Amino acid sequence: MTVLRNRPALARVVDRLTQGQDRHGQRWQLQVPCEGEPFTVARPLLHLLGLPTFGLAFAISVLTTYGPVVLLRLTDSTAVVGALIGGEGAFALVIPLISGTLSDRLPGSPAARRFPFVLAGAPLIVTGLVLLGFSGSFGGSFVLAAVAVFVFFVGYYLYYPPYRALYADLLPRSFYARAQSSQAILRGAGLGMALLAGGLLLSVWQPLPFAIAALAVVATTFALVPLLRVENRCPNPLLPYETISLRQMLFHDAELRAFAGANALWEFSFSGLKSFIVLYVVSGLGRSASLASAVIAVVAVAYIAGAPLAGRLADRYGIVPVLRVSALIYGTGLVFGVFPDTLTPLLIGLPFVALAGAIMLTLPQALAFSLAPRGSEGAAAGLQDFSRGIGVVLGPIAVGVAVSAFHSEFSSTNGYAVMWPVIGIPVLASLLFLRRLQPRGEAAAYATQ
Repeated sequence: MTVLRNRPALARVVDRLTQGQDRHGQRWQLQVPCEGEPFTVARPLLHLLGLPTFGLAFAISVLTTYGPVVLLRLTDSTAVVGALIGGEGAFALVIPLISGTLSDRLPGSPAARRFPFVLAGAPLIVTGLVLLGFSGSFGGSFVLAAVAVFVFFVGYYLYYPPYRALYADLLPRSFYARAQSSQAILRGAGLGMALLAGGLLLSVWQPLPFAIAALAVVATTFALVPLLRVENRCPNPLLPYETISLRQMLFHDAELRAFAGANALWEFSFSGLKSFIVLYVVSGLGRSASLASAVIAVVAVAYIAGAPLAGRLADRYGIVPVLRVSALIYGTGLVFGVFPDTLTPLLIGLPFVALAGAIMLTLPQALAFSLAPRGSEGAAAGLQDFSRGIGVVLGPIAVGVAVSAFHSEFSSTNGYAVMWPVIGIPVLASLLFLRRLQPRGEAAAYATQ
C-alpha cells in the first residue's frame, strides 16, 4: 500500500479497477458476492482473479516445453534433463502442503493471509525463467540452468496454492464449480499460447519466450493488487473458521483423504497420457508427428469446451455425481483404446472421451474447497497439488515400464497400446474413492437461483 501512496498514477489505476467505471451505460464494480446473489455479481472479480492463472500456466508451459531444448544445449544427457524437468512432481509433494497450510494460519483478511506467499513466489518464478533463458550466455553453465529450474519450481508452488485459495476465500460455495470453469479456460489459454508461440519466439532469440513468460507473471500478479481494497460486505463471511493441521487433514478427515486418493489416480492417468500419446501415434501406429499434433489439438478443443460445461453440470447435478459419471465414461473409453490398432476408431471416440476428461480436469479444485472446513482452503489447495505430485511422478514411470514389459504381447503397436489400460484402470478405480464422498449442495443452490 505504501507503493501506491508514493505513486499517484498507479493508485488511480488501482482505484479504477476496484471501484469500476461506466461502460456502455452500465457500471461494473469489483465486489465480493454473497451467498444467494446472482453469479453475474462475481464476474468482475473472477475476471481479475483469474489472470494469474493465465500467467502461471504460460510460464510453466514455457519452462517444461522449451526448457529441455535449452538444457540439451548444455548437456548431452537426456536422462538428467528428464529428471530435472520431471522433478516438478517432487516439489509438488512437499511445498504446496506447507505454503497452503501456513497461509491458512496467518491473521487478517484473505489478502493478508495469501498475498505474502504470492509475493514471495513471484520473484522466484521470474528469476528462474530469466536465469534459464540466459543460461547459455553465461559460459553455457548447466549448473546455472539447473538452479534456475529449481528456483522456478520452489516459487511456483509457494505461489499457486495460496493464490488458488483466494477463490474459496472470496466466493460463496455455490459458485466454486463455475469459477473453476473460467480458471480452466484461462489455464488452457496459457498452455495453448505457450505451445503455439514459444517455438517461434525461441527461434528468434533463446531468452525471448522465457522473458515474455516472466513479464506475464509480473503483469498478471499485479492484477491482484485491487483485491487489497475490496471489502467483504457479506455477514460473517469466514465463520465458522477452522484451520486444520496436516496431520488432521491426512489422517483424520476421511473425505479429504478420499479426494486425495482419487485426484492422485486422475493425475496418474493424465500424466501418463501426456507423456506417451505422441509416441503412441508416431512409434505405435506409424503415423506422422503432424498427425499427432492434430490429435492433441482435438484434445485441446475438447478441454476448452468441457470447462464451462463442467461448471454448468456441477451446478445443476452436483460436483460429486458429475465426477462419478465423467470418471466412468473417461476410464471406460481409455481402457477400450487397447483394442484398435489403427487411428480411425480412436479419432471417432476421442472427442467424447476427451470431453469427459476435460470435466475431470476442471472440477477437482472446486471439490477440494467444498470438502475443506472453512478457513482451511489453503491446506485443501496444497493437498490437491500434493496428490497431483504423486500422479505426475508415478504415471509416466508406470506406462514406460508397461510398454517395455508388454512389447511382444502388443507387437502391432510396438507395445504402446498397453498405455490405454494402464491409464484407464486407475480412473475407474477412482470411483471407489468417489463412493465415499457425499454429494454436496450445488444442485440445491442452483435450483434456488
